Amino acid sequence: MTEAASIEQTVVNILSDVLHESVDDLNNHPVLAAYDWDSLSSLEALAQLESQLGITLDLRSYQAARRISDLVDLVRDASTTTAGQR
Repeated sequence: MTEAASIEQTVVNILSDVLHESVDDLNNHPVLAAYDWDSLSSLEALAQLESQLGITLDLRSYQAARRISDLVDLVRDASTTTAGQR
């Protein structure tokens, strides 16, 4: 599995856990507003993403994300930045 695929899978798994939705449902309907994506679930997902992946996400960009792919892109960017700082 490539690093990009691994990041995507991790993001989807975290969202699946936080939103109590199956991975298949999230992949088939990737718009976050289709689920209980409120401030609490958003912050819970943010905390898990940062903790599990060892990254820091820009809060404004994170809150602007509307689709799962938006979050995956943010995590990839943060992972690249973090890796470059090591």
